[in-house]
Amino acid sequence: MASYPGETLLAKKSAAVFLLLLGILLIVVGLHEESSPVIAVGCLSLLGGVSLLVFKIVRRNRGNPL
Repeated sequence: MASYPGETLLAKKSAAVFLLLLGILLIVVGLHEESSPVIAVGCLSLLGGVSLLVFKIVRRNRGNPL
């Protein structure tokens, strides 16, 4: 389905940014409403976004020795 090689990386990057923003938004709403489950879902979403970005960076730098 990917028409060019960077398309999947772009999709992962977009998903990661979306998860980061969703996580921040849910954490803020959860803190405002004092709702622990919403805060927990926000934290999981934030961690998911961060992990996707970290995996993308690690994959990009895998071929470059320090």
